[in-house]
Amino acid sequence: MKQYFVMLNENARSIKNVHVIVGVSLFFALNVIMNLFVSVYITPEIKVGFASIATAASCYFYGPIPNLIVAPLLDFVNFIVKPSGTYFPIFMISAFATAAIFSFFFYGQDKVSLKRVILARLSYDIIVSLFLNSLFTSMLWGTPFWAIVSPKIVKNLICLPIQVVVLYLTMKTCTQLKPRLKA
Repeated sequence: MKQYFVMLNENARSIKNVHVIVGVSLFFALNVIMNLFVSVYITPEIKVGFASIATAASCYFYGPIPNLIVAPLLDFVNFIVKPSGTYFPIFMISAFATAAIFSFFFYGQDKVSLKRVILARLSYDIIVSLFLNSLFTSMLWGTPFWAIVSPKIVKNLICLPIQVVVLYLTMKTCTQLKPRLKA
């Protein structure tokens, strides 16, 4: 456990590093672009997208602290660039959770296994997509929670294999690129 806190302390100091700031910024921009062009709204509440892949890659390279710092801004910018409904600041909690989940599963890993990718994606789908986003949408619109969750369960089950494959290939590419990056 002590080792984990040492890693967090080192990661917190990395936010002063120009390479980290630029790297997180590039993945931030990639997330916004992917949210804009590589996501489709099936209904106002159900979106199929791959922007979280950019967040996962950023968390792999730069860890939790820099990504947790930019998470609220990323949520706000994504809404400004592609608004859907009313802006509700509490959705920033979902952005924080996304960065925390992907950092937990990927940061500091030399190899990324398929099992780790599946667990990361399932954690994201259950915690962020099904629970938090549905809860906040329910709070915002007054729609019953289960009326929002039910179609999302079906969507997530259908999209899970595709999301896992894309995330796995992305993480494999990241492990190959990491030795070339200067920290």
